Amino acid sequence: MIMFILVMAGAGYYTYNFALKGGGHVTVPNIVDRPVTEAALLLTERNLELGHQVQAAHPTIPKFYVIAQRPAAGRIAREGRRINVVVSRGQDFLRTPDLSGKSLEDARREILAARFRVGSLARIPAELPRDLVISQDPPAGGELPDQGEIHLLVSAGSDRPSALMPDLRGLLISEIEKALANFDVSLVPNEVDIPGATPDVVLAQTPAPDTLIYENQIIVYDYVPSITEERIAIRFEATVRHQMFYDWYNREVRVDVVDRMGSRQKVWSKLPEHDDAARSTYISGTAIRVPVIYIDEANVEIYIDGNLEASYLLQDGNPPIKTR
Repeated sequence: MIMFILVMAGAGYYTYNFALKGGGHVTVPNIVDRPVTEAALLLTERNLELGHQVQAAHPTIPKFYVIAQRPAAGRIAREGRRINVVVSRGQDFLRTPDLSGKSLEDARREILAARFRVGSLARIPAELPRDLVISQDPPAGGELPDQGEIHLLVSAGSDRPSALMPDLRGLLISEIEKALANFDVSLVPNEVDIPGATPDVVLAQTPAPDTLIYENQIIVYDYVPSITEERIAIRFEATVRHQMFYDWYNREVRVDVVDRMGSRQKVWSKLPEHDDAARSTYISGTAIRVPVIYIDEANVEIYIDGNLEASYLLQDGNPPIKTR
């Protein structure tokens, strides 16, 4: 009986040391915050192996560095044991939303909803409603990490004389000029096809009633023409995009639209600026974007420091043609 117990004890010792133990024991080194290649070398020096690798985004740990390990550092493991790791793939980048033309309040909500933060805010005089977003940095569709900052350039309003837009709806189109006689604005008719609507009467308008309008602003009104009315010129909409190939934060910029009758209207302008927001907004590679409503034909002229830099021809709804 005693001999049997000794034999069984010897067999158990053999099984533990060779079948289960599989060699000596080592302390697992700390490989967190190390490049994967360095971690693999460090494990090899301890007679351990780099095991399964899982990639995960991390806001601070660089790409291809170890975020976590298992078993943890300081644990005792058999030689030849595989150490599984989580490896950083760097920051996750998100696409920035398009905030141009939105109110500051709406832009802030959209920035937060998209997992970004509102960065610096700069205001410039513009012929746009106050707190309307003019541009953003990074631009729409750009890449930013989670909780990255989006910087905004917004309108401070215009220093031109302003007034409240009257309600034109229901007026005969023959009465519109009289109703706006005291406003220095440009009228653009827009024919619509609405069955059953009263002809030759204003059905809708842009800007809306009781909103601020400015000198030389374009007023668009919708109406259904009568059968006997002679068709007038057609209204078109276009956006002129002019790319700047140099930093222009310190330049004076003016954009004019010259209509088919030769009338000139300033539609956008910018004074020289030297603050941080301007230096990061008006840089080489960015573009001036100008929406234009015109009848038949118009020219968009871009002046830099008082000198004509570029001119674009708009005609019959075709894409803008650069003529200078």
